[in-house]
Amino acid sequence: MKIASIIFMLTFCLQADLFSQSIDSLRYKYTNQTIYRFGGVFQKGNERLGFKDLSREFSMSDLGFDLYVKAKKQRKTSTILRYASLASSIAFLGVAANNRNRNLAYGFLGGQMVFFMISMRYQGLSTQNLDQALWLRNKDVLFPDRRP
Repeated sequence: MKIASIIFMLTFCLQADLFSQSIDSLRYKYTNQTIYRFGGVFQKGNERLGFKDLSREFSMSDLGFDLYVKAKKQRKTSTILRYASLASSIAFLGVAANNRNRNLAYGFLGGQMVFFMISMRYQGLSTQNLDQALWLRNKDVLFPDRRP
C-alpha cells in the first residue's frame, strides 16, 4: 500500500511540473494580452480594438482565425440582409401610400420581416463564432504549449 501511494505521489508531482508557468508571467499575459468583448468594442490591455483590428490579433491561433473569418462572413451577410429589409420596408411604404396594390404591399411587408429575421439569425451566429474565436485565441496566448 505504501509503495502504491509513493508511486501515485511521484507521478502526480512529475505531471504537475510539466505545464507549469510562473504566476507573474501568467498574470501579465492575462492582464495585457487577452482580448475581451464589450458589445461592439474589444479591449486588449489598455487598447481599444474594433472588429477590423481583430484580424491581426489571431497570428498565434489558426483555429481562432478560421472562426474569425467565418464570423466576418456571417456579419457581412447579416448587414446585406438588414439593408434588404430596409429596402423592402421603403418599397412597402411607397406601394401602400399610392394605394395601388394591397397584395404587393403585403408581399413587401412579409419580405421585410423575413429578411430581418434571417439577418438576426446570421448576426447571432456571427457573435457565437467570434466569441469562440476569442476564447481560442486567449487560450492559445495564455497556454501556448497546450495546442492540440
